[in-house]
Amino acid sequence: MAKRSLAEQAWKDALRPACRDRGMRFVGGSGFILDDIYLTELCYPRVFHPDKNPDRLRVIWTVNIKPLAVDEILWEAFLPDVSMGPQMRINRRVNGAFRVQPLRIEEGSLDVLVTDEPNWSPVLDAFDRARTAFIAAHPTVGDYVSALEQRGDGIASNRALTRTVTALIAAGRTDEAARVADEAISAGESGGMSSTVDVLEYLSAWAKGPQAYSDFRVSLKPTHDYSAMYETKRSDVSVDLSREHHRGMMDRHLRDMDGSDPWAIVLSARPPAGIEADFSTSRYLQAAGSAEAMTIEYCAPGGAEIGAVSVRSVVGHRHESPGEHDVDIVLPRSVETIRRHEVFAAQEAAEMFERFYRTDTIGDDYVLRPVEGYRADGGLIDLRQPPTSGNKDREKRSTT
Repeated sequence: MAKRSLAEQAWKDALRPACRDRGMRFVGGSGFILDDIYLTELCYPRVFHPDKNPDRLRVIWTVNIKPLAVDEILWEAFLPDVSMGPQMRINRRVNGAFRVQPLRIEEGSLDVLVTDEPNWSPVLDAFDRARTAFIAAHPTVGDYVSALEQRGDGIASNRALTRTVTALIAAGRTDEAARVADEAISAGESGGMSSTVDVLEYLSAWAKGPQAYSDFRVSLKPTHDYSAMYETKRSDVSVDLSREHHRGMMDRHLRDMDGSDPWAIVLSARPPAGIEADFSTSRYLQAAGSAEAMTIEYCAPGGAEIGAVSVRSVVGHRHESPGEHDVDIVLPRSVETIRRHEVFAAQEAAEMFERFYRTDTIGDDYVLRPVEGYRADGGLIDLRQPPTSGNKDREKRSTT
């Protein structure tokens, strides 16, 4: 960052006292006024030498405004478990990471000589005029929504979506807010903030009422564990997934598999709430190899006839004869030898993983070749018939 000149610094230092002389508050380089309805902000004015002219300074400023209610709605919907005191709420409204972007209602510039004494009065006069005129024309949150509909200030569309949806909710137009959010979500648009899912999904559920929001919060609880394994990278990708909120990464990882980076994908279903995870609840799908040729294994509860509580099987296509054990799947530290009808490519594997993610089953279109059973105490039952697979360490590599 270039060192600020003495003249630039003098103007920056004069801004805070000038704002306070006008009855304004000051946070993070911005002066602002809070009233019962609005936050109006002189947003972090810039002071610099235009065209690097050492004899002149230029001040560029904007006036932004938003209803206090929009941030409250954002925080209640998107950050329901975050506790904020009065000062934190003020700071976050002005320059926090999770805040609704205000509407720009005025902007301008001021050119001065470096020898001039810092004088923010022209800028603050313009701030007062813009604020007074806007509030007089738009005294309510409903009027603010009308202003949003009539004008735009060029901020990124995702932040504008969050602003519009929260303003509609604040104005009592909740059905419209939910529709705007849902249409944006369907179009693949974002609200500019994300946690487990994008902020628009939180706001859509909030707009639909307490029961819809409660159901949405429940839907955020993880239903699956997902891992992508790499040979040369320092760590594997490991995340939890919620069935109702697809992250869309499995297809990409399966297509990227090259037998090394990544070389395996594991998707494991968590047991229902209140049921302890153990070998009797093991249910997972895993693939290893490359995008062109991979082996897929499926583990599910069962196997009581052999003393098992769950069984791991190699998945295969339906076939008239088993064929030969003539396909080698090369893995980082071993080779898996499987039958030809048990070889899968990334596209079909992605469809199977998606089906498993949605239903916890792989469907009825495949045959299973059991290779290992699990006893309740974790003991293993080898179900493979000679010739055995070449890989002995194909155990499940994800928590169950």
